[in-house]
Amino acid sequence: MLIGLNKLKVSWWSKFILGWMIVGVCMGSTLLSARAASKLTIAWTQSANTNVIGYKVYYGNASHAYTNVIDAGNITHVTIPAIVGGLTYYIAATTYNAAGVESAFSTEVSYTAPVVAPMLASPSVQSGNTFSFSVANVAGSHCIIEASTNLVDWVPVQTNTCPFTFVETNAGNFSQRYYRTVGLVGN
Repeated sequence: MLIGLNKLKVSWWSKFILGWMIVGVCMGSTLLSARAASKLTIAWTQSANTNVIGYKVYYGNASHAYTNVIDAGNITHVTIPAIVGGLTYYIAATTYNAAGVESAFSTEVSYTAPVVAPMLASPSVQSGNTFSFSVANVAGSHCIIEASTNLVDWVPVQTNTCPFTFVETNAGNFSQRYYRTVGLVGN
């Protein structure tokens, strides 16, 4: 029986590998940071072999070192939760039969989640030297406020946990001052 399954794996697995493809990427939130948990949805072509009753999707942050698995059952798509911006994810899949015997891994694919900067909102100028704005982002994410007088040289002026309001108390000391936020990867 095991020899038959090995032969069966070769034939149905080769069809599965050819059908494996990433068909969709869905980022789950409109306010994302380097740390923000977003989602990655992947889909593949169903195996033509009638002995296949399910699929498992493996993923992790190192090539061929999968630390997570999702049993998709007989559905041909899964959503990987909590994707972190700036990190690369390596993904492979297997099929399995009614006895629970899994095929070898599919060809590995990789996906690097984009880093999206936090959003600045509600600027306010108060008495002369004070300028403030809100940093809207996913609660608990960290970001750095950077300032520049020439849009070339940026200096970090504050690191904080979102959401928060940044207050610059010496803004009046500059003829011009620009601000931006940078998300911290892996915080």
